[in-house]
Amino acid sequence: MRIGMIAAAMVAAGVPAAAQDNSNITGEVVVTGQRASADYLSDEQTVVGLRRPADSAIQPVKFTSDSRDSDVRKREIHAMIESAIRRADAAGVELVTGEFELTKVTLANYRDLAFRNGGRPDTSEIAVYIKAKLGGSVGSAQSRIDNFVKGVPAEGRALIERRGAITLTIINPDQYRPEIVKLVATEALKTAGAFGPDYGVEVAGLNEQLIWAQASATEVFLYIPYRFTVRPK
Repeated sequence: MRIGMIAAAMVAAGVPAAAQDNSNITGEVVVTGQRASADYLSDEQTVVGLRRPADSAIQPVKFTSDSRDSDVRKREIHAMIESAIRRADAAGVELVTGEFELTKVTLANYRDLAFRNGGRPDTSEIAVYIKAKLGGSVGSAQSRIDNFVKGVPAEGRALIERRGAITLTIINPDQYRPEIVKLVATEALKTAGAFGPDYGVEVAGLNEQLIWAQASATEVFLYIPYRFTVRPK
């Protein structure tokens, strides 16, 4: 694709030159989810992209019980989750579930969460996330999550445990595709310009899926795995 004319129009219009992927992601996703495995700082990856604040911090937790009877375990875990949901709004947090795109856990759907065997005999558990919106430092979100976890009362032999480190989320990452494409176009034209007016740029990969990775304690980096080649016009 010749960017000499196309990219200039693309930048002015604020639209991507290639069709977006068909992922249709409009919800909130875990930054360390499916598309976060790439290390954007490696030599094999692009460095032109968008760095922006994350939307929320999430803490993986599990509600677990080791009561001898399995039905008792499930009742205890459900009772504790229900109590957590009822306390969440006042604590400034939400319970959410999902390995990639997140769904809010509510009084209407929490009984649909899947039980799994715990790490000990006669133990059942349900894994979810506790989510807190970022309002500056991640410490503030962490404090709200910690206070919430401590405040959920135990039910029988059920309790709530952390199951990993806090991480970040971003809402509707594909909404940033046009802005990222403009950044790529600007960089491509700048590179071609260094070779003089007789050179243009061919760009590929702008229809690839958006990639994201955690860039700092509160920020994410989003990019498209594009490639461009400077060629004589």
